[in-house]
Amino acid sequence: MIATATPLDRGLRLVLVLISISTVLSGAAQVVEPGFVLHLLSAAQTTVSTQLFATIGMFMIVVGGALLQALVARSWEPILVLWAGVQKLLASAAVVIGVARGVFAPVALGVASFDLVSSLIVFWFWRRMKDEVG
Repeated sequence: MIATATPLDRGLRLVLVLISISTVLSGAAQVVEPGFVLHLLSAAQTTVSTQLFATIGMFMIVVGGALLQALVARSWEPILVLWAGVQKLLASAAVVIGVARGVFAPVALGVASFDLVSSLIVFWFWRRMKDEVG
């Protein structure tokens, strides 16, 4: 994939760039307006929940931004891609647990589904990178 990227690899990279951008933007929304995002998910808005949600948003910016930079710079760091996939998978699980516990409304399962599909795409890309890089 480094020098001989296939159309599939280029397509996966483009999809991951879009996922990275959406991760950064949604994280920024959580940092700037955590109460609004909590409202969309029908979650309680307390001082603690808005602060924690903003903190989670900050981590989303960092992970999404790191993945975006790696993809755009074509640094091909498989370990960075792996951990971005782990973040997406765990975010999906956390949202599902939040819905199961009644913290978030079922509408939040859309967020969990997006993160789950995103993690699968990231892991697929990571596996292709790992095979190429060795």
